[in-house]
Amino acid sequence: MLAASAAEALEFHAALVVAPQAITEDRSSPYYVGPPTVETARRSSRNEAELRVQEGGFNAQGILRQQVANGQRPEYHGIANQFYYDGQITPGLGWTVGKKLMPWGVGFGFKPLDVIQREDRRGINPPPLVGVPLIALERLTETDAWTIAWTRPGQGGGETDSRDSSLALHWYRLADGDDLHGVLRVSQRRRLEAGLGATRVIGEEWSIHGAALYQRRGWQRTNALLDNGGTFASADPMTEQTRGSGAKSVAGVQWTGESGLSVLVEAWYDADAYRHRDWQALDALTARQRALAGFAPAAAIDGNVAWSSQAFLATNLLRENLLLRLAWDDRDGFKPYLDVLFTPSDGGRVYTVGASWQGNRNRLTLGLRQVGGRADSAYAQAPIKRVIWAEWRWAIF
Repeated sequence: MLAASAAEALEFHAALVVAPQAITEDRSSPYYVGPPTVETARRSSRNEAELRVQEGGFNAQGILRQQVANGQRPEYHGIANQFYYDGQITPGLGWTVGKKLMPWGVGFGFKPLDVIQREDRRGINPPPLVGVPLIALERLTETDAWTIAWTRPGQGGGETDSRDSSLALHWYRLADGDDLHGVLRVSQRRRLEAGLGATRVIGEEWSIHGAALYQRRGWQRTNALLDNGGTFASADPMTEQTRGSGAKSVAGVQWTGESGLSVLVEAWYDADAYRHRDWQALDALTARQRALAGFAPAAAIDGNVAWSSQAFLATNLLRENLLLRLAWDDRDGFKPYLDVLFTPSDGGRVYTVGASWQGNRNRLTLGLRQVGGRADSAYAQAPIKRVIWAEWRWAIF
């Protein structure tokens, strides 16, 4: 945790972050496309200087980022992660204006009720989250918290969830040790989203959680060639298409022993993700395109395969997912873990091993992720098969 300055009214927190990453490509993957069509940064590093300021209800967090990669010129970005003011109307009734993080719901690998922030819970060495522009009211009582938020005001219906304006309601209750959650969101892109979730602690060692969300309109990034029967496209055929109503859900159980050892089993369903037959259709299209090598221009084949490989950027590659996670906390800052993600419908696997160490002013994170499974599974055919990463964070003050 960053150390605060001595001033009580005004607090400054500053940190430096160095986060290198190494990628190993799978050149045997049918979706692999090399240079010059696709230039993959096999070695890269995200280097950041972070500053946080807080005074009364005012909060700001900003980052100056340098992104370096082998064979590429460095990129520099200034990012305003948060910039908001929390005010009070009466005791128990407050308001917020600005850009603020707004994570909702329960879940470890997937949070269906996170309809505002929409954090990718399985991201590799992710950078700090960026808040959502909003105007919000919050009502607090002894047991309940109500939040109503107008997010991304004035933007209207966006082409993506990150640009979609909405009116959202969140309810939270703490009842006899149970955490209860409810969300309701109305927007032009999704129409209606509504869901409930809960977490229960059982004794000293066990906890269970679950959540379910209904969405009136789902979206999926698909290849238009699968609909029109074509083989090649002259422009990117991967487009966002509506898929009608659907559901998202998660359920999990966790055991934590006195030694710090914990075991998590969690399953989730995402209606926005591909089904196994969707991947089979995309695999067949890619195979047809590859079979025309020597007859069609190589640039056309590589370009179309590269476009199709965008399907691997989805938060969940398949609808059904099962996560097994083993972790240990030595109670002195060291936390190693091992987890395996299964996609039962196609036999895919994702193996992740990592550890973090938290000192007084330093935090170090290391990790490795490897994809595999049945040969025809989505993960086994991914063009990137292994990622190794690290992050060193130094709190200046």
